[in-house]
Amino acid sequence: MKFLVIILIFFIPLLAGVGKVTYIKGDVSLSRNHKDKKATVGMQLEEKDVFVTKKDSLVKLLFEDKSAVSIGSKSEFSIENYLYDEKKNSVAKFKLSKGVFRMITGKIAKASPDKFKLKTKTVTIGIRGTIFSGTVKQDQEEFFCEKGTIYVRSKGVSFDIAKGYKTLVIPGEKPSPPKRYKASDLQKIRTETSGWKNKDCK
Repeated sequence: MKFLVIILIFFIPLLAGVGKVTYIKGDVSLSRNHKDKKATVGMQLEEKDVFVTKKDSLVKLLFEDKSAVSIGSKSEFSIENYLYDEKKNSVAKFKLSKGVFRMITGKIAKASPDKFKLKTKTVTIGIRGTIFSGTVKQDQEEFFCEKGTIYVRSKGVSFDIAKGYKTLVIPGEKPSPPKRYKASDLQKIRTETSGWKNKDCK
């Protein structure tokens, strides 16, 4: 009996979720262990989960370290690797295969910024405590830094993108030098992430 208790104590943390779904609009599916099902509000998140949104759909995810991401229309977002233990062992690695997103980084970004990454087909994005957003299309990717600083790396070239700046990346090419963006440049992202506010993630 004691052996069973020890086994349960060891495995329960491994089975625990890494966050939860906080908001859904439209048609959002979740692929887990090679099985697809409809995503629902309150659903626990797990490593390797893949979320797919249809046209005019949206899902918001809140992670244990209070990182939050809003995934907009016709997007595919994966939780590649996630561990939060309030120490430097923490790691957060995500992938956006296509679509539009907006992310607010949490405690992992502050404690271990080098362990927080978002990848696309073309680039790797690292952060230094921030809010950032972007779009990933077949022919181009564009990323905006709304707060803090991010870096965007592709083809062996990396640019720091500060608040108020953006970069454009064409597949197979280096990122463009940082360029100031206008508020109107973010209109599509703002629309598709549907009135993002921190309180939506609580």
